[in-house]
Parts: sequence; C-alpha cells; structure tokens
Amino acid sequence: QQQQHYYLPSTRIDIPTRAYIPAPTHLEKPTTGLSQGNELCEELLYQQSVTSLFLESKLPDVDKYYALQPLEAESAIMEQPSGMHTFNFPSVCYRAYSSKDGCVYALRRFKNCQINTSEHKKLTERWRTIAHPNITTFHDCFITKQFGDVSFVVVYEFCPGARTLKQVHFQKDRPQYANTLMNTQSQTIEESLLWNYIIQLTAAIRAIHASKLSCRMINPSKILVTGRNRLRLNCVGVMDLLMGTPMEDPAKPSFLLQQQQQDIVELGKLIVCLACSSMTAILQNNLPKSSEVISSTYSGDVRMLLQHLLNKSAAPKKINDLMPMIGARFYTHIEELRSQNDIAETELKKELENGRLFRLLCKLNAILDRPEHYLDPGWCETTERYIIKLFRNYIFHKVDEVAAPWIDLPHILQCLNKLDTGSLEQIMLTSPHEQSVIICSYKDVKNNFDKCFAEIFMPASL
Repeated sequence: QQQQHYYLPSTRIDIPTRAYIPAPTHLEKPTTGLSQGNELCEELLYQQSVTSLFLESKLPDVDKYYALQPLEAESAIMEQPSGMHTFNFPSVCYRAYSSKDGCVYALRRFKNCQINTSEHKKLTERWRTIAHPNITTFHDCFITKQFGDVSFVVVYEFCPGARTLKQVHFQKDRPQYANTLMNTQSQTIEESLLWNYIIQLTAAIRAIHASKLSCRMINPSKILVTGRNRLRLNCVGVMDLLMGTPMEDPAKPSFLLQQQQQDIVELGKLIVCLACSSMTAILQNNLPKSSEVISSTYSGDVRMLLQHLLNKSAAPKKINDLMPMIGARFYTHIEELRSQNDIAETELKKELENGRLFRLLCKLNAILDRPEHYLDPGWCETTERYIIKLFRNYIFHKVDEVAAPWIDLPHILQCLNKLDTGSLEQIMLTSPHEQSVIICSYKDVKNNFDKCFAEIFMPASL
C-alpha cells in the first residue's frame, strides 16, 4: 500500500488509527473534556501513522537521507511518454529521513537530469528563505548517482495525510465536458469554499512575487490539500532549477514580470476549472459552456475576478489588485482561522498536563516492585514504599460493592494531580485484605514518593 504524490490517494491507507478510550460501560464515568476530541485525535494519529509507515524497500540512501519510501507508482511514471511529464522529465517522489536532524522530508527525484546546482546556489537560497503556511517549504537540492543514473533531487517539507487538489476535485473528471452541463452544475463546489481557495492561493502567490520570484507551476496536481481545506503550493522553484531563469540578468528585467503575469493567468484558469469541477473547462471549445456554468452558479464577484485574471491588459497586473474583489470575505476567512485556532488551543489545554502526569507514572513504576527489593528485609508494611504501593492500589485497583473492577479515569487524574501538588486532603489507604488501614494526606504520600525515588539513585550500602 503506497501513497500517491507523497500525499494520499483518493482512498486512505488502511492504517489502524483509533487509539482513544472506548465508550463508557455501566461501571465507567464519562470522560468527556478530559482528553482530545476523537476527530482531532484520530486525524493526528493518522498523520503520525503515515509518517512512520515503513514498507520493505531496496532504495539506496542518498546524500544525508535514508529509509526512502516511494510515494508514487515509480514504474508507471517512468514508462510515460516524455511529453506526458509535468516537468519535461520523469519524476517520482519519496519519503525519507534526514540523518542530520532526524526529521521526515519529501524528496522529488528527476531521472536522467543533469543540473549544475552550483550555478543555482543563489536561487536555491532565495527559495529556501520563503516560509509561508500555503507553500511547501523548499529545503535543498542535489545531484546523485545512487539510483544508477544521474538524478536531480529536490527536498521539500513532508505533509502527511495530504492529497492533491486534482485528487480532491477532479478525480471523476469526464472528457465529454460540453455535454455534461447539468451534471457539472450539480457537482460544483460551494462558493464559500471557492473563495477560501482563492484567498489561500493569492496569499501564496503574493509571498512568492514579493520575494521577486515566480511560481511557474500552478497546477492542480501540484497543489496539496491538508486538514480543513488548507492549500499548499508544491514543487515551488523546480521550474527555475530545471528550465533556468535569466532573471538575474540585468539586461532582461522583463522576464520575471512576464512569468509573474503568467502566474496570474494560470490562477484564473485554475479557478475556472475549480468552479466547473472539470480540468477541461478552460479549453477553448468549452469556454462558452464554462461561462454559462459560472454565471448560473456563482455570484457576479466571481465573474468579475475571473475577467480581471484572464482578460488581457496593457498595464501589468499585480496579485494585490485582487484584494478589493475579495472584500469582506477576507474577514470571514480570518474568523474561520481564529475559530480553528481556538479549537486547537482548547484541545491542547486538555492535553497540557499529560507530560507531567506521565512523568509521575514513570516514577511510580520505577519505585514499586523492583526485583532487588524482593529479599530486602526492609521491605515491610511500615516502610515508605508500602504506603506508595497502597496508594497505587487506591488509584488503579478500585472495585465496586461486588468486587468487580471499577475503572474511573476522572478519579485517576484527580489523585495524580493532588499527589503532584502535595494536597493536604486526607485519604484512607487500605491493604487488599483490609488488614491494614493508613490515614494520610497527599502531601505525606508525596514526601515518601520523592524520598523513595531519590533512593533509587543512591549507591548501594557496603
């Protein structure tokens, strides 16, 4: 099972991801509000599973990257005719770990592509400085012969669980577009989502243009969709590295402007395809039908924006010119982002104390049932360790009136928190056979707890 385009195929990989608490039984108390929501937890665990998924592979290590995993069907891509390749070179993507920082990256390899990377050093540095939430970060590029040929490799951030815009919206695209007007209208995306995409794409293009660079690749197959409809421009800088760019030549200052103008036109074409839910909508013979679909489905603001993007103009267009057309929708977009941020902060607060409680549990298990104490005459029902053992039973081994196990997560969390703070609240600790009863405070247990843990690191007495 493999991903597609180092994001996900149209159907998710079958990885077990559910790791939350099962539904409460009649002996359990509900735990709502004590941990992350199942939806967010499942999504994060899924991303982690995708990141750590390992399949047997005979791929070599390249440069400082190892454990390469193919994320595309390599054989199918390499066998395509040369004219079918997006970058004019056959390319395939891998997931790999870096021996330098241990992080996961996406490596896009271009087969039989000889590039003099030293000539593009300044260009790569400029792309590396662009950090934007709607752009996959460019990290590195190098030449390698580890694949048995001369391959050019570009390194980007890895976006686990992502799919391409093409997979999300054009997977069921039909070639007979001109005869599917009614079906197309029923499958068009909501205008609010379309504006959401427009805002994110224009923000990414604006950041690139502000750095005096151009995208040169606004293609649905090279735009990632992650999370809640978050877009990322992918494969940025590749066209500059593969095709070259004379923008550093003072004698040709118009090349960059020409490429940036083309970015704006390509953005308009992409919006038309999204609005009509078909990649063939921008073809010349389909434009009348496309215009009819857009006019009957979307507001006049969408039509005005597309006219600005696609119509020829004597004066150069700027991406910032779209801001008045977006208008108050930008406020809606910001409000949605703030709401998502509030949800994330709320979920984070639920998990905030988990690290502290985990350390407590580690110490608790490090103290109790150590094999070197089995024959220790000091281990008896009057030592500090025995109090901690009874406290462990008080937390985890509670039973009901018929001696059935009582699993009470709120009780466990409450006791651990009181232990950590050294509460003066009194509790009654009882031995399993109820022959010993100790009344003490959480502070007393904490003092014994700290003392016993410190003794672990003391040298053994001679």
